[in-house]
Amino acid sequence: MSLSPSTVVVAAYDDALTRDGELLALVGSEVVLLSEVASALVQHVGEGTSVASLVDRLVAEFGAPEDADPIEVVSVLVGELIDHGVLQVG
Repeated sequence: MSLSPSTVVVAAYDDALTRDGELLALVGSEVVLLSEVASALVQHVGEGTSVASLVDRLVAEFGAPEDADPIEVVSVLVGELIDHGVLQVG
């Protein structure tokens, strides 16, 4: 899935539990455990956030990836979260 920096995403999970920086999301009858970075991303989404805004927030929180474009890395992560039903394009 190709996402532009202006694509807005929103949370789509049914419920969630946060513990030790990781988020456990309930999506229908499926439970999805997210890494610390994915959890932070989902928490920053709120009621709708652009991919570009997520890039800025995650780079500020975790630093930029050394050998990759931050926009590409976050776009791939957002795409994976959409595929798992945790997020949806808003």
